[in-house]
Amino acid sequence: MPAPLPEPARAEPAINAEDPRLPDTSRPLVARLLVLVADIEARTQDDALMVSALTEVRQLRDRHLPLLITSYAEIPASHRAEIFRTTGHSASYNLNQGIEKMIARLETLSRSLAQEDIDSFSDNLRFIDHRYGSDDPLR
Repeated sequence: MPAPLPEPARAEPAINAEDPRLPDTSRPLVARLLVLVADIEARTQDDALMVSALTEVRQLRDRHLPLLITSYAEIPASHRAEIFRTTGHSASYNLNQGIEKMIARLETLSRSLAQEDIDSFSDNLRFIDHRYGSDDPLR
């Protein structure tokens, strides 16, 4: 019997798109990230072979995203300009870049999960075409 999948650490994510610590430009990115997490969680929930993907997604949602946002929020607003002097970009820009990297990882993971379904659908189309297409010997 396959090992049970780990349970989610929380019923609700630690961070949501309306978190008051987020700049307005980050809110749609966090919303997108959380939708991707929920989608991947739903698609991998009952598949014991997807434990590592599920673990990564939950770790991103429950640990990495909150730490990134907390570290951003802990910079006093009066000192955020120092981030610009160091990196050439504002603190909020750097925050958004970090969130976008997480989104890119989730999108890659989502595409990988979908590939098996895409391949299966393509195989079924080829079968239907072969079986019922113009080459059907019973026509």
